[in-house]
Amino acid sequence: MPQGRPARPPGRPAVPEFRLLGSVDACVGGRRLDLGPRKRRYVLAALLLDLNRPVPVERLIDAVWESDPPDSARMTVQGHVYRLRRVLPGARLETDSSGYVLWADPENVDALRFRRLVAAAAREDDEAGAELLEEALDLWRGTALGESGFGRSLEVAAVELEEVRLTAVAELARRRLRLGQPERAVAPLRAIVTAAPHQERLVSLLMTAFHHVGRQAEALELYERTRRLLADQLGVDPGRELRAAFESLLTAQA
Repeated sequence: MPQGRPARPPGRPAVPEFRLLGSVDACVGGRRLDLGPRKRRYVLAALLLDLNRPVPVERLIDAVWESDPPDSARMTVQGHVYRLRRVLPGARLETDSSGYVLWADPENVDALRFRRLVAAAAREDDEAGAELLEEALDLWRGTALGESGFGRSLEVAAVELEEVRLTAVAELARRRLRLGQPERAVAPLRAIVTAAPHQERLVSLLMTAFHHVGRQAEALELYERTRRLLADQLGVDPGRELRAAFESLLTAQA
């Protein structure tokens, strides 16, 4: 069964909720905290992605600057950490021998909770797993980390999160199709295909879902639109999976 989030015990002080699956921010009791400038949010993101583990200052510098950090980079990071300590009530942000460590419950970080739910779904049957995947995907509010201009380490982390998201959407669709619930596969697939139209595996799944709900014309139109997009922007033909989905549609119509 889906693993819901435990309620906060009565009387326990509110702690920050951290969000990385969209713009980097934090809130307490529904109130959004003022984290300050962009680079300070990058420092926080890097600490959250290595939650409860020491993060060397060098890695924080790599997270903040795309290239050629200034001579003052270390001092600037120290300043951002100092201000984060003041703005995050109830959070433990400690100095380590090589850098800093942020202590918090991973359930209070949407990106970590997302990964836990996706991993839990893999251990469940189709029905329970699909519910967990939907809970995980509902945590997303936009693209991972929400903006660009951060350093290499955060860029890699953002790409990895987006890849897990795409895989989760595909797995959710496969489970809904196996459960005979294609109508519940259409909406999440269409949303992600609109944002990532080159993702052929997701396009093929959306075509299949369209077919199973009697929307063959939309499935064929989607294939043709994707075929033109791949040709015009990437100079390639549809891959095997997408072609197979198209051929299955033609066979069903024959």
